[in-house]
Amino acid sequence: MDGTQETPAQLLGIGDLARRTGLPVRTIRYWSETGVVPEAARSSGGHRLYDAAALARLELVATLRELGLSHAEVRRVLNRESTVAQVATVHVAALDAQIATLRLRRAVLSAIAAGDREEPENMDRLNRMARMSAQERRQIIDDFATRACEGLDAAPQLRERLRGGGHRLPDQPSRQQLDAWLELSELVQDPEFQQVARRAVARSTGTRPVGAATAQSQGPDRHEQFALNLDRTIGAALREGLPPDSLAAAEVVARLLGDATPERRTALRDRLRSHLDAGPDERLEHYRRLLAIMHGQPPKNPRTALYTWLATALDAGW
Repeated sequence: MDGTQETPAQLLGIGDLARRTGLPVRTIRYWSETGVVPEAARSSGGHRLYDAAALARLELVATLRELGLSHAEVRRVLNRESTVAQVATVHVAALDAQIATLRLRRAVLSAIAAGDREEPENMDRLNRMARMSAQERRQIIDDFATRACEGLDAAPQLRERLRGGGHRLPDQPSRQQLDAWLELSELVQDPEFQQVARRAVARSTGTRPVGAATAQSQGPDRHEQFALNLDRTIGAALREGLPPDSLAAAEVVARLLGDATPERRTALRDRLRSHLDAGPDERLEHYRRLLAIMHGQPPKNPRTALYTWLATALDAGW
């Protein structure tokens, strides 16, 4: 033997490994029998002996198991079929889903503990939503977005908004936000409301054929930006009680529309009148109010009021 070869005295038995790692003997034997921590030799009595590499490998196994990796995942990592980073990424996503579920259940339990939800229908509603998995809740929103946009050339940003964070319960929701989230979750599952949302999407896209390449579908979410600007300018004018046919209204319209040509202003007015002639849908306004509550935002002016003010201002020539 050369001077670097290990002697039996340098090898460790299962009991030694157990003392070094704190793992039970039966666990070490399992990993050995499955080939994850191979033995280096056998003693004269036929007992398994392990070298320093096996000890290091076993310590890594213990660490990975403490992090929550399954036996199969541990074997893939040690066999270099996947990296620790790849497996950890999957576990982070799983933990995030578990944390979101626990936060929801905590919010529901807090609502129940408040003592005013003991009517059977309320208890059943809360319990049903709390038991839903993160994937089931996600599927509800995905189904809503799909039905609202199906067959329409809705911009990717619009689809994402319908699927997006506005439907997620905050980490520490207030009672009002929990109520809004529960009501919103039920509303988007209503087939009639799904058709209401679909008509709104059709109006916002101009019922373009699927696949039509437009600046709106390729660029930023202009519809959402216009809605935000509409509330910031026309909404502020409404809150101040500014008449739409007054001279001061011209400045408000200019802030919203900038250097839009007379033709574009006329087209916008006609589109607004078309929306108004179709009649307001209170369910859509209610949906927007619930989203505002979810975002912790103050109540917004109804779209009908905003459209009416702007259309009247445009009629006045501003």
